[in-house]
Amino acid sequence: MNKQHDYYQARAAHQREMAAELSGSAREQHLTLAAMYEALATEPKRRSAAEPPAKAPGPEAEEDERAYLQRRAREERARAADSDDPGVRRIRFEMADEYLRRADALRLG
Repeated sequence: MNKQHDYYQARAAHQREMAAELSGSAREQHLTLAAMYEALATEPKRRSAAEPPAKAPGPEAEEDERAYLQRRAREERARAADSDDPGVRRIRFEMADEYLRRADALRLG
């Protein structure tokens, strides 16, 4: 489809491979991260020409999504800090970094 889709699909596949070798909460975290990458890989459905144009989202809608992503990043960082398992901590920090990257992408583009 496009580079971004391929990137997220590859990341999801890698997380599933890592999860296959683990068990318990670490496996669960890798599967959660894989699901997150799968969700990021999906593109919004393209509108057909017959559909009326949707109202363009205003700056407040973008800010709401950015605020949501930033809040999720803070939550993941807090969960990472509370974890005793270094593998789970690393995964949670990766998830937080991905949320922040998505928030920055909204701000820039």
